[in-house]
Amino acid sequence: MICLWTVNVIDPKLHTSVAYDETAQAMWENLSKHYATTNTSKIHQLKGNLASCKQGGLEVVEFYLKLMGMWSEL
Repeated sequence: MICLWTVNVIDPKLHTSVAYDETAQAMWENLSKHYATTNTSKIHQLKGNLASCKQGGLEVVEFYLKLMGMWSEL
């Protein structure tokens, strides 16, 4: 069902690139390998923000949530 949905939502030009994948995971890996882009400047910025992050006046829970948000974005 997921394979069929994936084929229906991607651009028709890409159908041939996933036509012979047998599982949704194989389709995903194939598409991400060929079409995913990496934003290295954003990754560098996020790592810098994480390295320089300080608790300051935040409560422990607020600081933890701030850190977890940055980790999730990274």
